[in-house]
Amino acid sequence: MPYLSDAVRFAEDVATTEGELRRACAILALDDTGTDDVLRARLRAHLAQHDPTRPVVCLNPGTRPRARARPGPRLTCPDADEYAPVFADEIALVPSADDFAAMLGDQFDITRALAATFGEGNAELRYAPDKWSVRETIGHLCDCERVLSYRLLRALRADTVTLPGFDHVGYVAAGGFEARTLAEVVAEFAAVRDATVALVRSASAEAFAFRLSVGSGSITGRALAYLIAGHERHHQGLLRERYLDAVPPAGA
Repeated sequence: MPYLSDAVRFAEDVATTEGELRRACAILALDDTGTDDVLRARLRAHLAQHDPTRPVVCLNPGTRPRARARPGPRLTCPDADEYAPVFADEIALVPSADDFAAMLGDQFDITRALAATFGEGNAELRYAPDKWSVRETIGHLCDCERVLSYRLLRALRADTVTLPGFDHVGYVAAGGFEARTLAEVVAEFAAVRDATVALVRSASAEAFAFRLSVGSGSITGRALAYLIAGHERHHQGLLRERYLDAVPPAGA
């Protein structure tokens, strides 16, 4: 697990690029706009208030190779009638993006950083006895994205067949994630995300308007894309706050 000194050293290092500083601010859920001087000052101010006995989020998960590709579509936030009300809170977490595919790729770096924060030593951590472990949470994100991206494929292909629902809680119990390493689960999620990014990038913005029938309701492709991003952001918040708070203080 990273130490505060590691985070401070990374923020202060003149070799840390503007892009890396921007990503570090995003990992900490800070404003990630501005020049490198502004970003560095923002990180410095945040870290100065950090309790040195508490764990700090990994700010440098390393680079992940990405294939160069044409820009993806610009997707604005879906209207409330494009999805069921139960999804509203997660969808609201996602801003409009000029390149939604690129945003999904960047967003995964935050999940990678959070996973690296806990590492294998804290992969079994739960913030309450009845909650999923860190490793199961990443596995849950992977499973849900597989299902949601398949639904998105059906929407982008204008499929008129009604799709069934699925038991996301039961999937975690059946997934056997605790028998695997955290690194394996993160690598699997990376593969799923790469496929989702490729799917989103391949479609026109107009194709996301199609409304897919799921169970007794319906959802547009645009809302599905936002739900994929929002669901991950929801769990990033839990990992950043509740799970990190459950890590014992240094020296305990």
